[in-house]
Amino acid sequence: MRCIILVVVFLEGIFLSPGTAQTKATSEEPFQWQRIDQSQYVGSARCAECHEAHFDGWKGTLHAKMIQPAVASGPNKTIVGDFNQPSEYRQFELEDVKWVIGSRWKQRYIGEIDEMDVVYPAQWSVSQEKWQPYRGRGDWWYPHHQDWQSRSNFKLCAGCHSVASDHYTQKWTELNIACESCHGPGKTHADAPLIDNIVNPARLSTARSMDICLSCHQAGKPPGNEYAWAVGYLPGMDLSKFWQAFEPEEGRVTPEFWQNGTAHKNRVQGNTFVQSVMYHAGLQCTNCHDSHGSRHRSMNIKSAASNSLCLTCHGPNNFAPLSGKTLSGHTHHQPTSAGSLCVECHMPLTGKNSVAGESRNHSFDFISPLDTIKYGVPNSCNGCHADETVEWAAEELKKWTQK
Repeated sequence: MRCIILVVVFLEGIFLSPGTAQTKATSEEPFQWQRIDQSQYVGSARCAECHEAHFDGWKGTLHAKMIQPAVASGPNKTIVGDFNQPSEYRQFELEDVKWVIGSRWKQRYIGEIDEMDVVYPAQWSVSQEKWQPYRGRGDWWYPHHQDWQSRSNFKLCAGCHSVASDHYTQKWTELNIACESCHGPGKTHADAPLIDNIVNPARLSTARSMDICLSCHQAGKPPGNEYAWAVGYLPGMDLSKFWQAFEPEEGRVTPEFWQNGTAHKNRVQGNTFVQSVMYHAGLQCTNCHDSHGSRHRSMNIKSAASNSLCLTCHGPNNFAPLSGKTLSGHTHHQPTSAGSLCVECHMPLTGKNSVAGESRNHSFDFISPLDTIKYGVPNSCNGCHADETVEWAAEELKKWTQK
């Protein structure tokens, strides 16, 4: 993987870009990781004693179901993959699975080898309903963790899929993205609840509040090659001291970005969002998403499928009304068509999850067919008009300005 080379002094070591040729071996890395005091964590059930509504909302989210025990049948079934379907990629059986990861786009599987949790080298694609290889070859850490049988789930994944993961104990206090993932250790607050003895993202600066989300929704790397998450980071801290975000290289495709800087894969929401006008106007993740749960897709605070979310700010007489007097005047499409849905033009599905085109770009730019002609990147038109050529889409756009 090739990214912009950024060198940042960090504790006793340095950040090295994935494209850097020479890196120290894991056993030689001198980093003094910040210790996590796991005794200060109480668990989400304790939080629920006072914050029942928030807890109940969160329990219905995918954050609360990221890691689940393997259950093959019944009302609490968690296994999505079809283990009766043969596959050259699947080198494990259902009885080998200890935990499952995810369920919306794909599902990966954790088992135990030599008393260590590892992620098996095959995943189930939900949309395609078939097994796919999972090797991680596009990730920066692959050259340092090539053998899946010795690839620690804790070191590569646990920091974003559990609470209070600690380098020194090699343990977590709770699975999933739970209350203390975003609010920090809660013991002091649970014992004597005060406003100022718990982290509340709503009371942080925009930058520190954003860091909480970016710690897992922004592609990058920590110092060294041993871990793939922001080891030692806690909510309220400055994430940049623990994590170096990847940046796009103009004109070059990388595992994270297309040549124009748009999302090439999932989990780069933060990387693309910080390029946006929205970010530079002071907006943050929580303006659109509620981690305590929502009845709308992706924990949106309002429906994006009906434009309600976007028109909160971009409707008539609001902060940034649409150009054009009407919705159709702005979109050049019928008001009930997909072409008049804000997200289809300004958040097209450019990123790969289990397959291409499953993850929305978060820079909110309209991606012109001319970008496709120049770079070969997905654009905002042919996602819907898949039966038409890119050249056709470019000609249609010319007609908009001629009217």
